[in-house]
Amino acid sequence: MRFQLVGSHMCPNTLYAIIKCKEAGVTFSFMDISSSLADLKRFLALHEHDEVYESLREISGKEDYMESGRVGLPCFIFEDGFKTLDLETALNKAKTI
Repeated sequence: MRFQLVGSHMCPNTLYAIIKCKEAGVTFSFMDISSSLADLKRFLALHEHDEVYESLREISGKEDYMESGRVGLPCFIFEDGFKTLDLETALNKAKTI
C-alpha cells in the first residue's frame, strides 16, 4: 500500500479520487467512513486533531460554512505519516515511492 484514502462512497470527490488513483495505477487502501462506525471515529479524531485539517477547522464556525465549507474528503495518508487533502499532491508523491 502506498497510501490510505480516507473518504466516503457517497462523496463525489472521493469517488473521483478513487477513479484517478486506479487510472494512475497507484496502490491504496480505502477507509470508507460511511460504512464503518470505527472508521468514522478514526476520521473524526483525525479531523479534530491533525494539522492537515487545521484550515478547515478554522472556517467551520463561520456563518457561510455550510454553503462553502469542505468536510475534508478525501484525505490521503501515506505510510511515512505524510497527509494531504490534495489529489494531485497524493498522486505525485505516490509515483515517487
